[in-house]
Amino acid sequence: MRISTSQIFNTNVSTMNRQEANLLQLQQQLALGKRVLQPSDDPVAAARSLEVSQAVSQVAQQQGNQGTANDSLSILESKLASIGELVTYVRERAIQAGNAALNPDDRKAIATDLRAQFENLLGIANTTDVNGEYLFAGFMGDTVPFVGNIGGGVSYFGDQGQRVLQVSSTRQMPVSQSGQEVFMNIPNLNGRFNTAPGATNSGGAIMSDGVVTGAYANGQYGIRFTAPGTYAVFDRAVDPGMTGAPMATGAYTSGTPIDLPPAPAASQIQVTIAGTPATGDTFTVEPGGNTDMFTILQQFTLALENTTGGDYQNAVVETLGRLDSALENVLKLRAQVGSRQVELDALSNSAEDLNLQYAERMNRLVGLNYTEAVTNLTLNNTFLEASRQSFSRVSQLNLFNFLD
Repeated sequence: MRISTSQIFNTNVSTMNRQEANLLQLQQQLALGKRVLQPSDDPVAAARSLEVSQAVSQVAQQQGNQGTANDSLSILESKLASIGELVTYVRERAIQAGNAALNPDDRKAIATDLRAQFENLLGIANTTDVNGEYLFAGFMGDTVPFVGNIGGGVSYFGDQGQRVLQVSSTRQMPVSQSGQEVFMNIPNLNGRFNTAPGATNSGGAIMSDGVVTGAYANGQYGIRFTAPGTYAVFDRAVDPGMTGAPMATGAYTSGTPIDLPPAPAASQIQVTIAGTPATGDTFTVEPGGNTDMFTILQQFTLALENTTGGDYQNAVVETLGRLDSALENVLKLRAQVGSRQVELDALSNSAEDLNLQYAERMNRLVGLNYTEAVTNLTLNNTFLEASRQSFSRVSQLNLFNFLD
């Protein structure tokens, strides 16, 4: 076998280049802490690591959204707490206003306080968040949601939308409440019934809203005066024209509550009619719909300033019932916000667990075994050094070196 000098040089140079490339590869792996530096090193692991990297990016985005959602919910909860405190304070003032020993000046002093609370409530309703958007405007964050005053009432110019954030791969969480839900849709619970004159009311008598004295009844009733001093009660759900047999009859005294007898319990609902009704006058009593916080404060303030006698006491009772409904609505919304914050905590912990799992998965795919890498680096360095020394000796083989 013949080996030329050029072959010796070429083979040794090629070998040392390959060893230097291997040494550089190991040095880069140690510097970066990764086994796979480019897809060609391990195509399957590189593809799987790309999927894991995308999943990690998604979790990071969701964690950012979770932080934003938590900030928004904290602001919302704080404002709902302020609303609850305001409603509780107004309720305390309403109880105080029910004291029969108060004179007109005392009532007007309470009314002055309630006017200030009305403005406070309006200010809370038009709160902006950290982004400068109105908190209770729904999707219309750049629109002032509540406009008005205690004299002319307040109108809502937002919508009923709820802003949401993607806080996990499967969860879009609401981070706001519309002003319609917080302030405007206050159920007439706790025995509130809407009342209105019927088709005929020639006597000009006035009916106050109904008050439930027992279990809540969901009926529809009609009252017809058979004479100025007597009345009959009808079930309008089954007898809309009030032409059949009445449910009950009774004697009428202006300002004295009238008991409506829905089955099975008696005297569940009371309504009060004041004035002198004429024969044939009718009134209707139906389950209460919704009111709003601003109307509650407005009507009670005006009652404090202008109403006396039995109508005033009725206004106090009605206001207390409506404030209880408003407070119950606020507490319900606060409970919803609180449950979302608890859910965010759970999602945050889950995201941390996912990050740990993804890190372990990434390490198995492209991570570097440092012990093995350092050993290989030392070994390759030894090989390279041996190649250099052997080449140095082989390159000097020449017969002329042995001639004298």
